[in-house]
Amino acid sequence: MQTLTSSTPWLEPLLAERTRTLVDEFGSFYAWLEGSYGGGTLLLWMKSTWLEEVLPQLPRQFKGRIVLGLDASEGYAAPFARALYWANPRWALVISPGEGLGLAYPGRKEVAEGEWVSWDDPREARQLEVVPRPEFSYLEHRAYAPWNVPAPAPLPTIEGPAVGAVGWQQGIPTYGLGLVGLDRSLQTLLEVWRMC
Repeated sequence: MQTLTSSTPWLEPLLAERTRTLVDEFGSFYAWLEGSYGGGTLLLWMKSTWLEEVLPQLPRQFKGRIVLGLDASEGYAAPFARALYWANPRWALVISPGEGLGLAYPGRKEVAEGEWVSWDDPREARQLEVVPRPEFSYLEHRAYAPWNVPAPAPLPTIEGPAVGAVGWQQGIPTYGLGLVGLDRSLQTLLEVWRMC
């Protein structure tokens, strides 16, 4: 069993004063940033501790809507699947370390605590009980499916997020996006997706 603890960063209350926000049952925080008319909805999913670094790199002008999703977990699939429900995005970007675009993930399973094996290993992945708060817990199936997609834009590549298959299985194009140079990479994608 894993208990999650989180402290509310000073930016979350500030966002709540200026835009529509939500905290879901998994402890994930969302802020809806509204752009000009047109464009689609983009989910930017990230560790909650990265908000202060990401926020200044966001575009000042864009079309459509950018939903900031702050993950209170350690990158688990169940909260990300719920984020896709709440944000209902056309695209999802999972902020990752490094620079560039994450286009593939080889698939991995955790068969015992700390023991990761390849996706095709016959052993069953373990179930981890996660407790975001005393009155709510969930089971995280520690198996993350492989995925591989073509690049939507000519950017350097990094390994994609483990949860990427969750989005692709729902028909939502999902990529990793490196924290380094995020502003430039994001601008390139927004241009491709006609959100700017």
